[in-house]
Amino acid sequence: MGALVTGCGKQSPGPGGAGLSPEEFRRKLLAGATATKAVCRFCGTGCGVIVYAREGKIVATEGDPKTPVNKGLNCVKGYHLAHIQYGKDRLRQPQVRKQGKLVEVNWEEALDLVASNIKEALAEGGPSQVAIAGSGQWTIHEGYVAAKYFKAGLKSNNIDPNARFCMASAVMGFMTTFGSDEPMGNYEDLDVADVFVTWGANMAEQHPILFSRLLARKQSAAGVELWDLGTRFTRTSEEATEYLEFEPNTDLAIANALAHVIVKEKLYDREFINQ
Repeated sequence: MGALVTGCGKQSPGPGGAGLSPEEFRRKLLAGATATKAVCRFCGTGCGVIVYAREGKIVATEGDPKTPVNKGLNCVKGYHLAHIQYGKDRLRQPQVRKQGKLVEVNWEEALDLVASNIKEALAEGGPSQVAIAGSGQWTIHEGYVAAKYFKAGLKSNNIDPNARFCMASAVMGFMTTFGSDEPMGNYEDLDVADVFVTWGANMAEQHPILFSRLLARKQSAAGVELWDLGTRFTRTSEEATEYLEFEPNTDLAIANALAHVIVKEKLYDREFINQ
């Protein structure tokens, strides 16, 4: 997962490229290219990548060996970062629905329409009448500007992200259980843990970089186990020590059973609970 991958929507002619050795192919591909460090935006793992560009166009990407998250590895999502930039189906112009159909308009018309609608909503009902739905692909800087614009500029607290459908519920669970709004562990735990549990998550395909670290631990130390629970057999299940498949919407029964055993056999930390 650490190979160099060509960009611009083209496939390389092979590992060595038209009969060249990997080293020769790399030198030829990157000749005259500039390297820029970035963070992969496909998911929230936080992998570091190196983007090579020539004359303003991406020619290749690879994992950043100095980033502790992925340590130079790059998954299939990171491989295709250039395709985001040059994909044929990428939206390049704003679209406005006219007579039931989305049509492309220029940026000036689109921004004027948004501004007009915001002014109208504010005039009719004040700040409570406007809202923004953010994106999980935003950078910290983009999210900061959007929040400032709505809170300070429009005096509205109606700000919501797509996390409302995923992480928001998890955050409340973490807060009420552990007193923190995020998992108590960190990525380094993957390198030393003895038992892993994946529950309703296909880690091998959803977060390949982290799964590679899990597998490295499992394969390098005796007795390390992976328990996979889910509604279907996946690539993660293939690597599991034990696999438990259950009917959709029945995993609550499994969770309750585990909780019952923990309480009945007094396997919980009474001092922690009392705090």
